[in-house]
Amino acid sequence: MKTRIFILSTTLIIFSLVIFGFTNWTNTESIEENSINKDLVFQNQNNEYLREKVIPELYYGVDARFEAVNKHDVHNATTIYDFLNEGEKSQIEQIYSVDVIVIKNNQLSQIRARGTTYQLTEAQKKILKSTDYFSHFTIRTEFKGKNLETGKIEDKFFGPHITVTPEKQATYVDGKKTLIEYLKINSKEYMNVIKGDNLGAIKLSFIVTKNGIVTDVKHDAMTTGYPSIDERFIKLLKNIPGKWIPAKNSIGEKMDQELVFTFGPADGC
Repeated sequence: MKTRIFILSTTLIIFSLVIFGFTNWTNTESIEENSINKDLVFQNQNNEYLREKVIPELYYGVDARFEAVNKHDVHNATTIYDFLNEGEKSQIEQIYSVDVIVIKNNQLSQIRARGTTYQLTEAQKKILKSTDYFSHFTIRTEFKGKNLETGKIEDKFFGPHITVTPEKQATYVDGKKTLIEYLKINSKEYMNVIKGDNLGAIKLSFIVTKNGIVTDVKHDAMTTGYPSIDERFIKLLKNIPGKWIPAKNSIGEKMDQELVFTFGPADGC
C-alpha cells in the first residue's frame, strides 16, 4: 500500500514539474516573441524616419537671370547660331520658323518678329539692337532635326531665354565656388525640415552696385515651401562676406548689375 502511495506521489510530482516547465517555456517564448516584435516595430519606425529625412540632391546657383550674352554680342548678332552651342547647331536639319521675342516681367511680350531661315531678318536685328543691359529675350527656333539618342529625324525646337549683360559681369573676389560654399554651409542645418522630395525652387535677386556692395535683396519668384529656408537665404545674401568686383560696360565704366540666386532640387532647377 505504501509503495502504491509513493509511486502515485512521485507520478504527481513529475507531472507537475512537466506542466510547470511547459508553461514557463511558453511564457518565455511569448516574451521573446513580443520583444522581437517590438524591436521590429522600432526598427521600421526608425527606417521610416530616416527615409523622411533623406534630403534630395540640391542645386545652388548665382548667375544672370537667364543665359548671359553681353550687349555687344547681342547687338552684332546676324544668325540664330550666334545664340546656340555646337551641340545644338549640329542638330538642325531644316528650319521651319524663328521668332525673336522680348521678355517683360517674366512674360513673353508682343514685341516680336518672325523669320524662316537661320539668318536674322532686319526686323529681328532691330529688336536685338534695341535691347539694353539687363533686358531679356528669347529666340524660339522650330526645326526638323536629329535626335541625338536615337539618330531619328523629328520635329524639335530650341528656345533659349537670354539676358543682356555688361561686357564684364560683376564677380565675387573669392570666386563663385567660395560663394556657393558659404551659402551651402550656412544653410545646412535648415535643410532638416525638408520632408522627402517635397521641396520647391526659389529665386532671390540682388544688385551688386558699381561700388561692389550687395543691395536690394528680394524674393523674386517661387518658394521652397519652407519659410525658414527662404528667410535664411535672404539673410545670407544680405550678409555675404568679402568683396565684389563691379560690372563694367563696353567702355570700362563701372555699373550696377542684377544677379539671381537659384536654389532647389537639382532635377528641378
